[in-house]
Amino acid sequence: MPPISPKSNPTTLPKEHFFVIMSGLISGTIIFSGQIFANLGLSLFEVSTLPFVGAVVMLLPFVLFNKKHSFITANLPLLLLYGFIFALCSLTQFAGLFFGVPVAVVVLLLYTQPFWTILTSVIILKEKVTSREIISVLLVLLGVFILLNPDNVSTLGQPLGLAIAILGGVALSGWVSVGSLLSKKGNDPVNSFFTGETLLLFFLILFYPILQSVTQDPSIIHFTFVWPLKIWLFLIIFSLVTQIVNHLFFLYGVKKVSAVKAGVIMLLEPVSGTLLAAIFLHQPITLNIIIGGLLILVANYLVIAQKRKETQVTRNS
Repeated sequence: MPPISPKSNPTTLPKEHFFVIMSGLISGTIIFSGQIFANLGLSLFEVSTLPFVGAVVMLLPFVLFNKKHSFITANLPLLLLYGFIFALCSLTQFAGLFFGVPVAVVVLLLYTQPFWTILTSVIILKEKVTSREIISVLLVLLGVFILLNPDNVSTLGQPLGLAIAILGGVALSGWVSVGSLLSKKGNDPVNSFFTGETLLLFFLILFYPILQSVTQDPSIIHFTFVWPLKIWLFLIIFSLVTQIVNHLFFLYGVKKVSAVKAGVIMLLEPVSGTLLAAIFLHQPITLNIIIGGLLILVANYLVIAQKRKETQVTRNS
């Protein structure tokens, strides 16, 4: 353990850890805010698109007139992947809400991502599975089973909404991994966010005809810029706080905070999202949500702890 300087305070939280903590807390407001926008009459496509339009417009001057925010050409393929995953995240994280799925259930199903990460590593990367990872997978499956409560699953919204929320867990895993990799490769955080959001809008435009071919439901595909001033103010605040501030907190934080620690800290998201929905939207926190949610979060922690152990072994070897 390195010696502590007499002038330093060992209890002081490094600013990078604070940044990731703030990102975790703010992230919990995203699904909650999406439910509010849905209640105000915005469609899925509007909720998934309009906040990012605002964020791109706000960041455009900084990127155009400050060279330090330019992107590294070698990172362009990774940025394209980031934008694509961003678009999938945007649609899947909100879609469940439009099929009647409660905020707490949506935000917890997003955290089934350890299951998908392990599944991918086994099937695609042919990696060996540790006993800890097997336990994590079983906990996720058990947690989802209890969370969805098969006897009363009809009370949690339409099955399609639940399936899309689980798909969001796959996208979330990719978003965290690629965002962290971009920061590690030296891409400026402001540029990573701006380029990612710009590409997100591009991919969402490509997705729109696909959505139209699947459904004509106006609550899904309706799109307009004609909204009352109150809603535009909400959208601007949402863009500024949950998109710009939140993502910059995360991207600046993971420059120094390992992906392992960031993963643990980001577990604050489902906790804060669930509490906000209970307090302000009066959505009940049932016993199956508590037990199932805890099992999913414990599974997340086990996977993260496994990564920490592997990192320590690599450093010591």
